[in-house]
Amino acid sequence: MASMMKLLVVVVGLLFLVPDTMQLSIDHPLHGVVERLNVNAGPFLGLVISSSRDRKILKESTYFVPDESIPYITIAGRQFSFGKFNDQPVIYVLAGETLSNVGVTVQIMIDTFKIKGIINYGGAATLSNKVFIADVVVPSQVAFSGVWTWEKYGSEAKNYSLKIGDYNVPEAGENTLGRITSLKTTLYKPTNSKKKTYFFDVHPEWHQLASQLNFGERPTVHIGDDVRMGSSDIYVSNVAFAAFLKDLKLTAVDTESAAVVATSIANGVPHIVFRGASNRPGTDSDVRLSEVTAKNVLKTVAKFIDNISPKKSANVY
Repeated sequence: MASMMKLLVVVVGLLFLVPDTMQLSIDHPLHGVVERLNVNAGPFLGLVISSSRDRKILKESTYFVPDESIPYITIAGRQFSFGKFNDQPVIYVLAGETLSNVGVTVQIMIDTFKIKGIINYGGAATLSNKVFIADVVVPSQVAFSGVWTWEKYGSEAKNYSLKIGDYNVPEAGENTLGRITSLKTTLYKPTNSKKKTYFFDVHPEWHQLASQLNFGERPTVHIGDDVRMGSSDIYVSNVAFAAFLKDLKLTAVDTESAAVVATSIANGVPHIVFRGASNRPGTDSDVRLSEVTAKNVLKTVAKFIDNISPKKSANVY
């Protein structure tokens, strides 16, 4: 009897950890539509994409077939589009600008629809000499690299600290701007626990699955425990600042993946990030290469989606 009670407690506890949709308020004009979508078409993979170019390439690809009855709905100004990606039910949405908007968009998706996992993909700036334009990066960790405190002039160096005077020209020296220090960010989990951390772990099970896939010779896919992404509302085109970010062990930088990962972790939703190296700080972007990069990322995402199964989508948070 005691063992049965222990088993019951464990099962109930696990049920509380399973992410579910809160759906829209019954008074919302789209409540019935969302309910039918969740029952008849879900659960969905959520594709959080970066740009209108990514959306265009997705719609024109052979991977995606839009839903003919309900192609999209708009909630809180965000357009959520429905269809199938290689026969898997998906919802895709543009992430939006600024990290706060990205997080809100992902939260709306999770709260409204039955989501079995989130895939974030788009472009990034490579900081690594090993990652070339049109390569694909699959980070194991992400960081909010634009969360700073501006230290008082004359303060001593701390971890993840950048002294402005070190970048004076023609020679390094003192500078009244002093230094900035990158701060840790609060990591929330669905169990009501939280901690301060610099790096957020991308869903380990999905990342491991991706690392086991044979993506082929082209594009080159960089994946491993040492591949890390930094996200901020700062578009990095400055070579000196890029060098500082590289010293923080970042492989590439973008403007959204950390918000996607943080929101997914807080809700206990499996997730993964695929970013194409579309530019390098200090060099001009090439429109043709940027489009090649976007297609490479989508090809990599398609390979991953083809290998997802319910067992591999299990929640480990």
